[in-house]
Amino acid sequence: MKRLIIVPCMVVLLIANAKTTGQSDREFQLKVHDINQVEMTISNFGIFGQSEVGPGCVWPKGSNQNYIYGAGIWFGTIDNVTGDTLVTIGYGPHGGESEYTPGLSGMSFSDPNAIIFMYPDEWPPPADTFPMAPQDHISHQDSWCCYNDSNYIYHMPGDTRPIGIEVYQTVYAWDVSEIEDIIFFTHQVKNVSDHTLHDCYIGVAADCDIGNEAGASANDRINGIVGRWYEIAGESLWVDNLGYQWQEEEEQGWDGFPGTIGFDLLQTPFDLVVGEDKDGDGILDQYERDSSYYVNNLPEWMWDVDLDSVPDWRDPSQWPQLGMTALKRFTLLFEPDIDPERYSVLAGYNFTTGIYEPYDTLPTDPDDQRFLMSSGPFDLEPDSSVSIVFAVFFANWHDMYETPDSALATIDTIAQHWYDIYWNYYIGIKEMPSSEPVQLRIAVNPNPVIRHASITFSLLHSGSVSLKLYNAVGQFVREIAHGNMDAGTHSLDLNTHDLAQGSYFLILETPDGKTSRSVVVLH
Repeated sequence: MKRLIIVPCMVVLLIANAKTTGQSDREFQLKVHDINQVEMTISNFGIFGQSEVGPGCVWPKGSNQNYIYGAGIWFGTIDNVTGDTLVTIGYGPHGGESEYTPGLSGMSFSDPNAIIFMYPDEWPPPADTFPMAPQDHISHQDSWCCYNDSNYIYHMPGDTRPIGIEVYQTVYAWDVSEIEDIIFFTHQVKNVSDHTLHDCYIGVAADCDIGNEAGASANDRINGIVGRWYEIAGESLWVDNLGYQWQEEEEQGWDGFPGTIGFDLLQTPFDLVVGEDKDGDGILDQYERDSSYYVNNLPEWMWDVDLDSVPDWRDPSQWPQLGMTALKRFTLLFEPDIDPERYSVLAGYNFTTGIYEPYDTLPTDPDDQRFLMSSGPFDLEPDSSVSIVFAVFFANWHDMYETPDSALATIDTIAQHWYDIYWNYYIGIKEMPSSEPVQLRIAVNPNPVIRHASITFSLLHSGSVSLKLYNAVGQFVREIAHGNMDAGTHSLDLNTHDLAQGSYFLILETPDGKTSRSVVVLH
């Protein structure tokens, strides 16, 4: 059966007590993202998907059908002086351990700012205390918090010590039908030590219990997709960097057969090597983030190849990445419990044999399973940061697909497109005081588009308006509107039934100016 939450300072207690009293003097806090169909509990000490009494991820909202018992970020490195392998864990499946402390390194446990800030009620985080924190919200329910691993007493005794890192955690949830079953996580890890961290790995470990996994009820299964094409409803979908969990038996007391849960690494550390072109885009790695190189050496159409209105030198989705370098499975009775074992798993090794086996993707028998997805290795200099972005999402599959991964392929593609192309732009046309000029913008809702979308724009002045659709290589596809329009807000229908799946962009020309908007068609 499931273990109790174990605290490194050798005090054993349930997380319910930790929330109200703190483990020793740590100010623990839990909050729940619930704006869409995913109810996800988050914390300011590294754990997510775990509530006061255990499981803390419910889908669909209000069903009490749980899919995660606990999860968290792992970060590992090799000490270049001692050769020790060090791993700080946000969640240890073995005993529910967390080695992080709320707040910045050196911040008092009682500091009132060492909390979770969630939009709209507690937003934004104070910029004078957290200059790295976002001030604008992106989704309908952003949250932000930070935690660190600098306090010795919160590390597991005997085999570990602090690395010297801070983690800045941002979570996004949109109340949009196409992504109502998805929640997005960003973890930025900063090196706050006085030396370079070598041979680093970053990953997410998850114990995705679907329903009851105690004793004889343990029947979950785990698999992963390193990279694969799927043919779904006549469309070709590319899926990569995915870990997922499911079961093939009904769950007592549930309304309907259990769905499947997926984790997709949307962005991993960058893989930039001087003199190489890792992503084959014709731009050497050292110039991928060099704006002057783009402006002086490349035609303008190459400055934003995914048409998301973000120049590629500022667009992480267009830079070479390490990707998922390991996907490892464990069971309740077979887990890496100490730092050397955990580091070997992060690096893709079988921690019992020492054999390099980076991807555990062969079928196994049902059990109380958990997994780790990781990316690396990389070095991290003092005061520098590295980020990992992943989506957690859900789908029904039983009696619909032969295997659960087919059910996840479409939603996985939507999650990746949303991050790559539409991350910052759902907000659309903002309301502004009448004394301020209104910037010409187009809003497309929903985007990505499945069959139909609404195009909205506003005109300051009446006059001739042209709205045209082009494909990703700049070829004209169709004219959506042409003629005189009055000042004010206008809405038009975009029908994508006859369009191939992929990226497009709209060009709007009005008396107020010219602007564009990228559109992703998914059918």
